[in-house]
Amino acid sequence: MSTEDVIVKAINILSESMRECMRKHKEKTPDSRDLFNLSITQLHYLHAIREKANPTITELAEIFGVQKSTVTVAINKLLERQFIEKTASKTDLRVVHITLSEKGKRLIEIEDMGYYQFASQVMEALDETEIESFAFLLTKVTNNTTRN
Repeated sequence: MSTEDVIVKAINILSESMRECMRKHKEKTPDSRDLFNLSITQLHYLHAIREKANPTITELAEIFGVQKSTVTVAINKLLERQFIEKTASKTDLRVVHITLSEKGKRLIEIEDMGYYQFASQVMEALDETEIESFAFLLTKVTNNTTRN
């Protein structure tokens, strides 16, 4: 088996393991039912809103490389479900900023806890030196990977 084959196989195993860990985490966490009813795209929007801190529709369209109308449809669905809020800019009333509502923040927090749970599971298989090396290598790989 080539090195590339080993890496691809490991990525697939880790991906499946993470999905299973996240599923179990969501099932046993109170208030996580909404996570099961969100699409991956909707979750990506919530994460982008948190990371960008009060983005506009235009900024989100640039982040995802889609038309503003596509973002507007997604944002309206999240707004309808009360995961986000729209706020008019104080300096330009034509500009609307998108923020996470308390419900949206809680949802992302629940998901983040699942990721930490998965990270703990991975770390259990490694000793301290291996954990440091693994973290270094992951940082190196992610610094050279574009986020789509």
